[in-house]
Amino acid sequence: MDSLAAADLTFSQMRVLFTLGAHGDGAESMSLNEIADHINLSLAAAGRTVDKLVGAGLVDRREDAADRRVKRVSLTAEGNDVITSHVDIHRELLRTFVAGLPEPLQVDLGAALSAIVDNEVDYFVGPHGDRAPDSAARPPQDNSQKVIS
Repeated sequence: MDSLAAADLTFSQMRVLFTLGAHGDGAESMSLNEIADHINLSLAAAGRTVDKLVGAGLVDRREDAADRRVKRVSLTAEGNDVITSHVDIHRELLRTFVAGLPEPLQVDLGAALSAIVDNEVDYFVGPHGDRAPDSAARPPQDNSQKVIS
């Protein structure tokens, strides 16, 4: 959150940047409608968010070549740098966290994550291909056996 505050960007603005970065590996543009749908914002709110990002030089907005009514949005080099910076910070935080774990826990964590990543099931997509709500994406947990130390 400190890095988000340092970038002087709102959470919605960061969501737009990361959505654009993840779409087509960041190389493709998205319509304003696609962005709004993807991050569950109204079209008006997504438009205002994109306006601020355009003003900050983080995204470009242009008319679609096939339909001038459609606005296409893509990352600028500076926008891509913001994403890369945030991802690098989070990776370093994770590396530090994992390095601080006892070796048996590091091995167990690696095995658990590999099983999730290598599985053919996408745990973030619902049975009909739609994005599952956060609570549905996680199986129920049995906390009765957990010991807090």
